[in-house]
Parts: sequence; structure tokens; C-alpha cells
Amino acid sequence: MDLVYERDLRSMKLLILKGTRQDEAVLSLANRLGLSRQQMRKILIAGCDMMTLENIGPRLEAADAAAAGTADALSIPHLTTALGLLTDAEGAAFLARVESGESVESVKKAILEVLA
Repeated sequence: MDLVYERDLRSMKLLILKGTRQDEAVLSLANRLGLSRQQMRKILIAGCDMMTLENIGPRLEAADAAAAGTADALSIPHLTTALGLLTDAEGAAFLARVESGESVESVKKAILEVLA
């Protein structure tokens, strides 16, 4: 079958992200990354499946508990383990860039370019 709702799940994903707990999680992550709520929703809709979006609140809470230091400043645990928007190798590469002397802000911009 090739039904419209099977091809384009964006509207259903948006409805999920408008839920109370999901919206709070999206806003929290958007603030961490310096994005608007709409930009963060667009990234999540493009990069995550519906099950991940349903459970975004607990996933990000677990990432908050695991985050420390530079990884927390870049939201690496949130983008790798919790949401799967970056691979572990990509997350490690971004961390290595900061450890080699590049500024956190420039690495954060690079992360956002990859996500967009």
C-alpha cells in the first residue's frame, strides 16, 4: 500500500511534539542548543521516529543525568544516546574538537549544521 499517511508522518509527529511533556522537552533542548521551538521541532521530526518522539521527555531526563562537562555544554548525550540524531562517533568527534582547543560555540554551530 502507498497511502498518504504512510509516506508523510510529519503531521502526526508534530501532534506528538505538541503534547505537554514532549513540548517541555523540546523547549528545554531548543534552549540548550540556542534554537527556537519550531527549529527544534523540525530537526526532531526529520531525524526521529514516532516512538522516540513519544518518549522524548524521559529520554532527555536520562541524558541530563548522564551529561557532564563539555558533553553537557554541547548536549552530546541528548543528541546521541537519547535521540539518535548523531552517532556516537560523531559525538566523540565533536568533543575531540573542543578538547583540541576549538570553542564550544563554534562546535555547537557545526553540530547544528549537521542536524539541519
